[in-house]
Amino acid sequence: MILCRHLLCLFILVCAVSCFGAQSDSPLPRWELRKGELYSRVNGFPSFVLGRNPTERTVEAFDRDFGAVAANGEKIVRLHLMHGIPPNGSAGKVDEPWAAKWDRVFDAAERHAIAVIPVFTIWAQWNDGSKGEFWHVWNDNPFNVAHGGPARSPSDLLQDTECRRQWLTWLGELVRRWRGHSCIVAWEPISEIDLVTGAAPQTAAAFAEQAALAIRKADPKRRPVTVSHSGIVDWPEVNGSRAVDIIQTHPYGEHPQYLGNLSEMIVDSVRDRLRKYGKPVLIGECGLDARPPARTITLAERAPIGIRHALWASVVSGALNGRMLWWEDGYDKYEHADIAGRYEEAAAPMAHFVKGISFQDLKPADVMLSKNLKGAALASNKLIVGWFRDAQCTPPDWPVRRLSGESITLPKAGGKRWTVQFYDTHTGKLMGAAMPVDPLDGLVVALPEFSESVALIASR
Repeated sequence: MILCRHLLCLFILVCAVSCFGAQSDSPLPRWELRKGELYSRVNGFPSFVLGRNPTERTVEAFDRDFGAVAANGEKIVRLHLMHGIPPNGSAGKVDEPWAAKWDRVFDAAERHAIAVIPVFTIWAQWNDGSKGEFWHVWNDNPFNVAHGGPARSPSDLLQDTECRRQWLTWLGELVRRWRGHSCIVAWEPISEIDLVTGAAPQTAAAFAEQAALAIRKADPKRRPVTVSHSGIVDWPEVNGSRAVDIIQTHPYGEHPQYLGNLSEMIVDSVRDRLRKYGKPVLIGECGLDARPPARTITLAERAPIGIRHALWASVVSGALNGRMLWWEDGYDKYEHADIAGRYEEAAAPMAHFVKGISFQDLKPADVMLSKNLKGAALASNKLIVGWFRDAQCTPPDWPVRRLSGESITLPKAGGKRWTVQFYDTHTGKLMGAAMPVDPLDGLVVALPEFSESVALIASR
């Protein structure tokens, strides 16, 4: 009888372990960013990926987030190590309980086959509010001399100082600790470096170079290093440095040049960086407004239309990724809990659309549009991927109408017959049968009747 009980307990334990593995474990894909290429290879396939900037206060909550990310076809997250689960302890010393929690978060990402970019520090920790910045926590930073740290001002991080030496030592220790996590595909030492109090392009570039050196010494796999600026700020001294492998853009639609048109801002900022530097471009963050959502269009009734446009624009921008919403993906969940849930499945249509498309040779293409259209396309000599919207469907109300009789023209398409397929931007699925097109002076594609926007794939 005792033996039977033991066998029954063993059977239950085996079943429990098997069920957990079936529900939570997925094979972690191989990520690679080859020199000279603009898109990550996922299991060898040049892919456009979608992802998020999740924040949580517990490891278990991150685990649930990663499950939702995977369920919607998204593949990458950018994790701010100072948010949600912040460290304790003194300057330059690794807080062991804090680091152990992030070990568990990375383990959870691996179970769900989600790639991770850890962000080690953020500008607000090194900002004293002297220019009226809304967020600044320099007064709480353990590196501040007021707390026994080595820094008399935030800009000491960017200078050749004891503060920087201690911080870089801390950075190297953490990279050595976490380098064994296969989910980590890149490292970001600092987010929005231009907002550090006293920052200047030259000192920011020097810091980026020293941070990259510390990371590369600690990580024999030499995973890429990325450093970000705020909004669409571009410091060539930083982005042009050999220390930076991946360039970022953080477009937020309240910029006076765009007035909420986040989709246009994404395309413009990504392509500007591609032209200048020829390096992969990561959309690190984005949103309809960088300010807290109260009293901004982030909470507008029809804001999901603007977000849908932005996510589709990212697909055809030339960036290696898309989505990466800030407030909308959870950073305001503690005050406006409805925001994060509102966009839970927002990227699923784009993930469905890009599945199976090799982005290896796709580059931004010139497209001629009528005054009724906005949009963009990527093209190679064999493939075109495009997305086009009603030019009048703009914030703050995003009015919707039906458009018909519109066409787009790609000047350089070659002389062979192309086949065009159109896709519903609400689902990412095919609309009707494929249509043959014969180029003359250019590839003229007649668009089907649509409202809001339409996507297409042309091949030959």
